[in-house]
Amino acid sequence: MPVETIPTLATLDRLFAEVEESFERLQKVRRRLGHLKRGSEAYLDLLPELEVQVDVLRSKAEHAHEALEAFEDSLPEGN
Repeated sequence: MPVETIPTLATLDRLFAEVEESFERLQKVRRRLGHLKRGSEAYLDLLPELEVQVDVLRSKAEHAHEALEAFEDSLPEGN
């Protein structure tokens, strides 16, 4: 049976910084899309990159959420 490691506050900080970085990369792709004509070849060519960034953000956010829950569950009752 694996032992679950409780994340530290420093780990949570790092995980949420990674979420923010992923969100910024997603915003960058969205800004690039905003400069292109919707439906154009260049616009459509950029959609796979948008999908990748959305998936990365989702994955990192889920991981950070799970770590935060583990940390909160480790706190004594009443905190």
